[in-house]
Amino acid sequence: MKNTLNVLSVRVFGIIAFITVFTLSAATCIIQSGGGKSLNSAEALKEYLDKQPANSPDKPIKVSMGANAPMLEKINYVLNDAGKYVSLNLTGNVLTEIPSYVFRDCETLVSITIPNSVTSIGKVAFEDCRNLASINIPDSVTSIEEKAFLKTAWLDNQPDGIIYAGKVALGYKGKMPANITFLDGTKGIGDWAFANRTDSYSDSVTRITSVIIPDSVTSIGFVAFSGCTRLTSVTIGNSVTSIGAGAFNYTGLTSVTIPDSVTSIGDYAFLNCKNLTRVTFQGKIDKDNLGNWELNRVYPVYRPFPDDLEEEYIAGGIGTYTRDSYGTWTKQ
Repeated sequence: MKNTLNVLSVRVFGIIAFITVFTLSAATCIIQSGGGKSLNSAEALKEYLDKQPANSPDKPIKVSMGANAPMLEKINYVLNDAGKYVSLNLTGNVLTEIPSYVFRDCETLVSITIPNSVTSIGKVAFEDCRNLASINIPDSVTSIEEKAFLKTAWLDNQPDGIIYAGKVALGYKGKMPANITFLDGTKGIGDWAFANRTDSYSDSVTRITSVIIPDSVTSIGFVAFSGCTRLTSVTIGNSVTSIGAGAFNYTGLTSVTIPDSVTSIGDYAFLNCKNLTRVTFQGKIDKDNLGNWELNRVYPVYRPFPDDLEEEYIAGGIGTYTRDSYGTWTKQ
């Protein structure tokens, strides 16, 4: 009887093992047919792609990668060397950023899915990825640096209006309106987003006269509105914590209110606003977060505001300051 039970146990275990192996194999097939090959190293990616036949951008090889930030640059090299068009899925990883330059000039990348652990995308991260037509960017991304998607098929194919990546406003395509309205839930305004520059995908940015930044926005990027000379009115939302260097430099602002949510203002953020005569600070900003305080004392061209407003604010605190025709700021 004991031997019979042992034999029965072995048979049952064998059946369970067979079912388990079959199930796992089937699951693997399902994963590969739906989401492509799953790999965990640049070396494995190279070996896999080298075995694949030549393809076209409209028939990319689907690959899911487990990757950390340093590995991404290696992946770029592999993609370019292999010469095969790839749809890359990075979900399920612990990436917190896409580093600057990391996929620059990667002409074989046609699609990328970025995991929702990522909060920032570095400058020119995907510049000149000319076949990159699909970018899946999660709402977790709140910071996108300059030219991150410049000269990509994705950017070229955007409809007229404000261009968004995730919930970050990158710029404007088409004829610029006088008044800018942002998408509900916009989290940030990217570097150079509406700046007056020759290499921008924003057209005629100097048409802007008024901007209302919604309460959902937490950051205004580097030189975001720089050179918008007709911009005379801006409302900064109550969730903005940082105003980037040069954000409103060379604009036509006459007055501005800095909400109490703002904890840092970058170098020359409002410096060359020649018509700026009234600034209201609703909260306290430490002097070390008003640009580079020590540098600004030596080189005034980097100070956040015209003339001596920073010194007056540090001394006087919360309140409204006005500037007279001699350039002297006084607390009201």
